[in-house]
Amino acid sequence: MKLKYIALAAAILLAPVGGASAEWVLGPSLSVGEMDNVFTTEVLDRDRLHVKLPVYHGDNLLTRARINGAIEGKARSFEESLAKRNSTWKTEGWISWQEGMAGKDSPYTSFLLVTSTYPDRAAHPTSYAHTMTFDRLGHRVTIRDLEKQMPTLTVEEVNRQIEIQCRERQIPIFEKYHTIRKLPDTFYIGKDGHLYLVFQQYEIAPYSSGFIAIDMGKI
Repeated sequence: MKLKYIALAAAILLAPVGGASAEWVLGPSLSVGEMDNVFTTEVLDRDRLHVKLPVYHGDNLLTRARINGAIEGKARSFEESLAKRNSTWKTEGWISWQEGMAGKDSPYTSFLLVTSTYPDRAAHPTSYAHTMTFDRLGHRVTIRDLEKQMPTLTVEEVNRQIEIQCRERQIPIFEKYHTIRKLPDTFYIGKDGHLYLVFQQYEIAPYSSGFIAIDMGKI
């Protein structure tokens, strides 16, 4: 069991911005756990499921219900998926979270749930970033909503920024990676008010590059 936890830690510490730290974050302008009064963390640890979930505490009751409902739905889906895996193959599962833009005066509430599964005797865990962004009323914000606000948010510009930012940050990407053909749905708004597009492990780069967050500028 100890070897599994060591391997998982090694995998998630492959941060795309370079350098491992005790508080690993997936990308720029995120924080681990709550740094304010907006969220608390609910911890669940049973059998092969290990969970740290955000609980939203905004003033608006409807907004709170919508955001927490979305979080609970994603956690429930992961738990059901893990149970199915365990019916055929022993698998450990983790959920953690990271906070982006949040606060009473913020136009958006944005955060990530990071899920990881580790089948018994596998070479390494598989992790996935689930990003969630909501407006002040608790409605999900889509990349289409942001596209209307940001004239420079185009497929061509995203491909250009992938090349520029990965080269500047010395992030290895596939030599002949498939350029994206549509705007990705996985994104977060950072504490700096910038939009970050998230590319999963293996999506445009090898596993060793980890997740890659591309800064598309201020919203």
